[in-house]
Amino acid sequence: MEHQQDPICSQPHYPLHTRLLIELFLDNELPAIQTLTIEPEYGHVGRIVYRNGAVRLFRGASIGVNSHSAAEIARDKGYTKFFLQNLGYATPTGKTFLLPAYIQRIDQNLARYGFTAYSYSEAIYTYIDSVVGYPCFIKPNEGSQGKGIYKCFTPDDVHAVISQYQREKVDVLLVEAAIAYPDYRVVIWRNQMIACYLRRPLFVVGDGCSTIRDLLNQRQASMNQAGRHALINLNDPRLHQKLRRSNRTLDTVPRSMEEVELQDVSNLSIGGEAEDYTAQMHQRWVELCIRISADMGLGLCGIDIACADIEDPDSAYSVLEINAAPGLENYAALGVRQAALVRDLYRRIFSESPVIQA
Repeated sequence: MEHQQDPICSQPHYPLHTRLLIELFLDNELPAIQTLTIEPEYGHVGRIVYRNGAVRLFRGASIGVNSHSAAEIARDKGYTKFFLQNLGYATPTGKTFLLPAYIQRIDQNLARYGFTAYSYSEAIYTYIDSVVGYPCFIKPNEGSQGKGIYKCFTPDDVHAVISQYQREKVDVLLVEAAIAYPDYRVVIWRNQMIACYLRRPLFVVGDGCSTIRDLLNQRQASMNQAGRHALINLNDPRLHQKLRRSNRTLDTVPRSMEEVELQDVSNLSIGGEAEDYTAQMHQRWVELCIRISADMGLGLCGIDIACADIEDPDSAYSVLEINAAPGLENYAALGVRQAALVRDLYRRIFSESPVIQA
């Protein structure tokens, strides 16, 4: 028996999907749902009971529509790359390496079987020199929203990243070749392409009198006003690394109309910009992304694809990552049409009653 619950009230700081779920439920647009319980302080977790007796729980952007195992594989960049390559999809050349503390932990178990074929982090420098070259990207093997991803131009850059990962107790890292094509996020739901948008790294445009610091503060204020939850971290070491490579600092005053790129990764959560390409995306790429989602066992999927020209079916491409819990807050902030599309997507998702296992 369900207990009587307090009235549901949405809060501005709740995640977008939670706010939309509450709105749709209160507007009687989710007739399949019997009760909805949201943790009221942060709105980060919730429990849905459907009229057929099925229960769905969600936490953050993981809204309970993908199997746990498929979602866990998608979180692991190395395993994702293995399966995508095995299935014949193009991905950046890359390899995972284990950091010493992690090897020490797992060796306590594997040593008894005589296993010694670890990918030691000491071999990274030789691997880069002989296989991927500079510049290259180094990423934590698990993670999202661009956290901890660095573009490395020299062995000193690599050494600095490995040292930081050791301080942060990262277990496994991924080294990948840098792909020079534009970066797109494609959202798939149940064998249908929902949205495609170009992602650009954080940048500012000079006005001839404001410092880069001032321009970034203006950009943050503009994103806040647009309802984006992206956060520009002025202390991000990657931002300062990018500035140093162009002999700039936060106090540099760019020329009027001068565009200054401030990140090497295009994630929207750290201030990147999006441009809707849903209508322009060629059907070849739509079908490719639908196949990837199905091949990886995901009903809801965000696919990051680098493509020379998303409107040309014959362009070169590379699948960068897949995401089993794609956030759509930044895309929804692009405009009224995009916000309506995202609202309708969540209406469809939350209307679908889970199957009750016998």
